[in-house]
Amino acid sequence: MRSILSVSLPAWTKKEIEDRAQKTNLSVSAYIIRVVEFEKSLISEDELLKMAKKAEKDYRNGKTKKLKSLMDLCK
Repeated sequence: MRSILSVSLPAWTKKEIEDRAQKTNLSVSAYIIRVVEFEKSLISEDELLKMAKKAEKDYRNGKTKKLKSLMDLCK
């Protein structure tokens, strides 16, 4: 079931959304849905902070290794 959401935006923001939707051959609604879905896939600040703290702890505890190149990561 569809529902309508009315949003008040500055004129330049509305124009930017419309331009981006047109460039991606999407309706404004489809473009906004795509942006929301993409945003949900991003890592949150809390998750990033948690990962950084764990990495720092692993580094202090010697659980990391120094690689000579990016290719070493693939081995």
